[in-house]
Amino acid sequence: MEVAEISRNLTASGLRLCGMEEPGTHLPTWGAFIATGCRPDEGRWGVVVTKDDPDFLDSANSAWFRMAEDEGLFDENGEFLLAVPGGPGDKASRTQWARVSLMDSWDIFGNHSDAGSEIFGSAGFPEFVMMSTDGTFVLRVTVWGNGSIGLVALPHPRRVETITRYVERRSTHPKAPPHERTEGMNWLSSPA
Repeated sequence: MEVAEISRNLTASGLRLCGMEEPGTHLPTWGAFIATGCRPDEGRWGVVVTKDDPDFLDSANSAWFRMAEDEGLFDENGEFLLAVPGGPGDKASRTQWARVSLMDSWDIFGNHSDAGSEIFGSAGFPEFVMMSTDGTFVLRVTVWGNGSIGLVALPHPRRVETITRYVERRSTHPKAPPHERTEGMNWLSSPA
């Protein structure tokens, strides 16, 4: 997906594209997606918005914003990272971090289908991951089997064994794409 198309799609949900992050020392997007598999004793916690909530999408937006604000997703400029399609390697399965901020009229859950399934998941089934710009907080959104929206918070992913072991295994696997091995090793070797 080209940067102009990413920007257009983000605007549909009220997000402003501030820039694309170069692969470096951030937790790789593929590592952040694993937040749903982390344990409560690793700091994982979450909020569930049930499908029978009469204000389902508004409730999801409210829960997302409270969690993001309380856990420090937004930096001093109101920016955070969002996994979007693109980057080196197989474009069909590859994601990279985009630096984004909220516009005044944001509506992530209500408009996510307008933004294209490649960024937020298909209509009614949001699937995406966000991270603070300093890498200290991951917010993963998924749909559980019963159709409820799950918002999963994971503070300090560098301290989470499930994440570090997964990144280490994937970074050292001989069949992993070279760019993934590099991303993973850069994160593992960067200062905590």
